Amino acid sequence: MDPQATWNSLLEEWAERNWLDVSELAEALLEWLSKGGFPPDTMGNRNLGADWNRELAQTMCKFALKRANDVLDSPNQIPSQVPFTLTCATCNNEGPDTYVEAIDEGWARIEYFPAGDSENFLGECRVCRESDDEA
Repeated sequence: MDPQATWNSLLEEWAERNWLDVSELAEALLEWLSKGGFPPDTMGNRNLGADWNRELAQTMCKFALKRANDVLDSPNQIPSQVPFTLTCATCNNEGPDTYVEAIDEGWARIEYFPAGDSENFLGECRVCRESDDEA
């Protein structure tokens, strides 16, 4: 196993929200580390040492695995531990306070978006969805 390639792939898959891949990569790296394998460089060009890298890699893999599995296990891929803050991906309109309200108001394509600045979920509001349908 190449732990650096696995770590880099884990970060890429997280950014792309490929939750099944995140889960598989996190499990693989955790197994590698549990068997005494050397850790990946977690901080780019900052050399903080193997102890730092091992601890950070293990902690982040556990977090990524738990979050990915929470998304995958949810019927609507809405992780339960994440506050519901919704923004329209097209017009940046803020959405309602709950997933149920969003569906009732006609929002669609709602997905967990961990890289959001002020939102945890992106979707498409009813107005933008209707505009797309007319085009």
